Amino acid sequence: MTFDISLLEPNEVCINLKLLKRFCFFHLCDPKSKTLFNLNVYHIAYYIINCVIGCIVIYGLMGYVTEKENAFNIANDIQIMFVCILYYRCLIIIFTLIYNANNIWILLNVIKMHFLTSTQCQKHIGILQKHRKKSLKITNYISFLTIISVNLWILYPLVLMLLQKEDAYKSNQRFENIFNFRFPVTNSYYNNNFFIFYIIELSIGLPLAYMHSVNEIFFISLCCVMIAQYEMIQIAYKNVNSELNYENSNKHKNDVNINDCYDDLLSIMKDQQKLFEKLKLFHSTYKLVIVSNVVIYSWSIIILIYSSTLILFTSSDSIPMLSIIKLLSSIGTVIVLLLLLCYLLERINNIKESVHFGMYSCNWTSMNLRSRKMLLLSMQLNNANKLMIKISPRKIIDLQFFNSVIITCYNIISAMLNITSK
Repeated sequence: MTFDISLLEPNEVCINLKLLKRFCFFHLCDPKSKTLFNLNVYHIAYYIINCVIGCIVIYGLMGYVTEKENAFNIANDIQIMFVCILYYRCLIIIFTLIYNANNIWILLNVIKMHFLTSTQCQKHIGILQKHRKKSLKITNYISFLTIISVNLWILYPLVLMLLQKEDAYKSNQRFENIFNFRFPVTNSYYNNNFFIFYIIELSIGLPLAYMHSVNEIFFISLCCVMIAQYEMIQIAYKNVNSELNYENSNKHKNDVNINDCYDDLLSIMKDQQKLFEKLKLFHSTYKLVIVSNVVIYSWSIIILIYSSTLILFTSSDSIPMLSIIKLLSSIGTVIVLLLLLCYLLERINNIKESVHFGMYSCNWTSMNLRSRKMLLLSMQLNNANKLMIKISPRKIIDLQFFNSVIITCYNIISAMLNITSK
């Protein structure tokens, strides 16, 4: 089945097509994109951008191995750690998108409104439309949260410089920047060329925010599509043969054409297997990203809360509240993303399992023998198709796992604060 995003309208797909087109996401995976030396030009651009960011990050960390005029600031150093973690996360995302570009392009077939072709599934197309509206709202909200957080990080050093410019010059302290990288230069040189270093750090922040947003929007949209498609299959099984006339069934029980749901069951089973193949491709493509996201989000929550707590308790004036507001915006965004990740994966697992109950709920007692055999075969295939993303052999990523992550983060932060206070 071929896929051409240029031929599709927003109302023909189940994802936020307009938003992803603005982010130029599809160009990364489209085999028809422009090439240079047999390489996708967008892949080359991403390689160059990541190399530049990597060089800036290394240069920004070189201050730790050179002589310093001012002492270490634990809160700032922790924020640098957060940025480095985000950078490594973006490397994983880009590696996944580029290395699996062909698989993602094949996977995009599932976003079509008419991906499930059986008559029984198409009767419930409204389910897909309902989930599409939810997906649009969620992705727009996530984009809005990300934009707010990015703007707070970008505007924070400019506002702070206006408030503390004279004090910084007198004390020979560096102006606070977006990420406060320790560039290997003197404080006076840094302050005199502050806007150059500000632009350097801005050139890190904007690409990281862009790559972060693109991945989250597509991942959330794809999960919503999978949930909607499985819900359609479940209801299709449940309603198959639901209009059967029991009296006619008893009168014509020897007639193979009466009570014969074989064709309906066969078409639904084909749709189910087709969707399972896409789910399997989705798991194999995104497993590394999902597991790394759980780890990175958990560490980000710990780092950001610990940093904001240090700032709150170690400073007496009002200006650090600006820094706390900046950090709180990121904490809220990360917690929401981790919650969505766990919730959506749990919903996919649950709705996939509920297909089996949809099979049991259909009017199977009034079917003929051939239809019952087909239904039994569908049940056996559904039982055989067990697939879940796990963080460990026994740990499934779900809302219970989210609760355990938050509790673990709280315990770690409490221990870190106790050690710091001593």
